Amino acid sequence: MTCKSSSMCASIFFLFALLVPIFVEASWKIPSYLSLTRNCHILRYAEFLGPGQLNQPEDIVYDENSENIYTGCLDGWIKRVYIGKSKFSMNKVENWVNTGGRPLGLVWGLNNELIVADAYKVNLLPSFYTNDPFLILTRVTVLTTMAEGLKFNLMDGVDVAKDGKIYFTDSSYKYSLQDADVAFADPLPYGRLVSYDPTTRKTKVLARDLYTPNGIVVSPNQDSVIFCESTKSRCTKYYIRGETKGLTENFIDHLPASVANIKYDNQGQNYWIGLYSRNTSYYNAGALAVTLDGKAIAQFTDFNITCSTATRIGDDVYCSSVLQNFIFRFSPAQLPSSRASRSPFCSR
Repeated sequence: MTCKSSSMCASIFFLFALLVPIFVEASWKIPSYLSLTRNCHILRYAEFLGPGQLNQPEDIVYDENSENIYTGCLDGWIKRVYIGKSKFSMNKVENWVNTGGRPLGLVWGLNNELIVADAYKVNLLPSFYTNDPFLILTRVTVLTTMAEGLKFNLMDGVDVAKDGKIYFTDSSYKYSLQDADVAFADPLPYGRLVSYDPTTRKTKVLARDLYTPNGIVVSPNQDSVIFCESTKSRCTKYYIRGETKGLTENFIDHLPASVANIKYDNQGQNYWIGLYSRNTSYYNAGALAVTLDGKAIAQFTDFNITCSTATRIGDDVYCSSVLQNFIFRFSPAQLPSSRASRSPFCSR
């Protein structure tokens, strides 16, 4: 891919650098990896969706009504991808909505609206309302643009609780994607965890001084949210209910690559984490299955792949990446696996 401008090049670099820190294998200490199962060659068994039609897809959301997935791309398009397994539908991709920016986090709201965390377009949090999954667009509503007097400069992950409250990450209130080189070189934390209440229309900062927070998910029992800090390769639990409300605790850390999005799997009763790595000489990126209490149980990886989102739909896991022009899927139940060694890395 060639960049059309220096600002685009810087933006693409930052999106890559934001999710893919440099690491050294010997520095990792991962006791939870001692008991997980692993497949190091998932591309041998994967199916590829929309190759060449998806420009660096990031997040993935599933629409149960149409049984299609939606993904945000670098060119501003939110694409609808048909996931039927017939040869007539498997590679069918349609332009659905163009935000005019860079859509990252996606989630369905309680009223059948698609809520988008956009990193470019004035860093708004718009929601695209539609009562018909095949209708292009009926209305756009800007929900929030700042908190505590600081504008959101890099809105990233987003999720919605059952009470309608929206939780999202602002990866940096200081730098935007256009400030790529400076932002990645700065060792200070400028990220925030934020909530928006559509009933009161109030925006509240829940946690500050975070290191490029990215993916976020509301827990199935609705008592907490889990957010992941990309450049720290860790995920943290923040309590939103009960006696521990407002407190944080470690969920999982010392991951073998940078953390992108995290998704809840209501079938397997666990989470799926997308992992990135700049160093593709190791099999360390890909999809990681984690229990509800933060224990890694299965890793699916391959040489020269990264995964910004890993999410389970039916029997399959779907993976997207900002370094690819396709989405791939695989069925964990149909893959051979082996017990992991003490190293979190596969060998060739």
